[in-house]
Amino acid sequence: MTETLTLSRPTFRGLLRRLRGHSRATLVAPVEEKSIEAADVARNEPIVEKSPNTTVQSALLVVSKGTYSLDTNHPRPTILHDNEVIIRTKAVGLNPIDWKSVAYNFCLPSYPWVIGRELSGIVTEVGSAVSDIAIGDEVWTSTYYRDSRAGCFQEYVAVPGHTVMPIPSRVDTDEAPCLGVAGLTAAMTLWRWLNVPCPLQLQPEAHGDEEWLLIWGGSTVTGQFATQLAVLSGLKVITVTSSKTERLSRSLGATHVVTRDGKTDDEIVEGIRLAVGDKITRAIDLVGPKTAGLALRAVSSQSPVSLAPLAMIAADQEVGSNVTVHTVEMKQFVLDSSCRKYAQWLNALVGEGRIVFPELRKIDGGLAAIVDGLDVLRQGDMSGKKLVIRL
Repeated sequence: MTETLTLSRPTFRGLLRRLRGHSRATLVAPVEEKSIEAADVARNEPIVEKSPNTTVQSALLVVSKGTYSLDTNHPRPTILHDNEVIIRTKAVGLNPIDWKSVAYNFCLPSYPWVIGRELSGIVTEVGSAVSDIAIGDEVWTSTYYRDSRAGCFQEYVAVPGHTVMPIPSRVDTDEAPCLGVAGLTAAMTLWRWLNVPCPLQLQPEAHGDEEWLLIWGGSTVTGQFATQLAVLSGLKVITVTSSKTERLSRSLGATHVVTRDGKTDDEIVEGIRLAVGDKITRAIDLVGPKTAGLALRAVSSQSPVSLAPLAMIAADQEVGSNVTVHTVEMKQFVLDSSCRKYAQWLNALVGEGRIVFPELRKIDGGLAAIVDGLDVLRQGDMSGKKLVIRL
């Protein structure tokens, strides 16, 4: 598959040098680019725009299947509802669904469209019904693909106020995007769907019988957050990782780590069962339909089990009568304002210093660097690192 990226002349020349011989992206004739960057603003200070033209911005558009275009004259989003907030983007996190949706043509209501699901930035405008967010606040948010105004691969986004969270004091704007997808997905999967109590609500003596959680893909960024949150809630965690990231998973609190290198599926499942027996009552799969099926073989055959297959499960997958398979819908964070509490709880734990963030791989270059970053992500083997693009 060929992806076509339209870029400015300086970006075109720089990326061409890096992408010669690259099979995944082809650069076409560059277009003139005009900068409309806004002034950097300290926390809690009103934003002041440099450019007199506040109606347009730069945005990375998906213009057809597998094809991107950097538009320097894209309409800047405006507040359409009194509960909305406008954020100037400072950094965006890259996630597998970003490249998959373009390559396989899903989660794209029409063309052109702006994608991207997590960012950090500075509030530039608030709707009349928003009372807990102010102009100049440094914030993070998690967005829903149905609204192109909320796509994070642009200089400004418009999002519902309940999805906008202050960046905790221990976190910088490069780290904060990690909370929007991986952090929040781990939190909501555990607290909303798998019925794990939030650590903030636990009494010191609340831990009862030993309960086990299996995380298949423990070194993924979501797996890293899930491991820590589960351990804080008193669960025992067993993960499946590569040998390269075994130490990372253990450092985050996993009691057992089963490495998959050079093993058959049967050997991996056997390793899990040898470690914890028939005690796994909750499981999260972060890899794919095949491993979701393997996770079902590793969980308890007798006790009630909850499984969250975050990377899909086969429609014809056999599921034991004691197992409940949960469909995790992260769009609920945007559609249901009561879900704000999960982000607030996550923020509180981060603010208390109880959560370790993944190692970041930071890429400068703004919107023009995103396609290159997505190619890196698609090649895999991130070894637990998170890709972040700075604007």
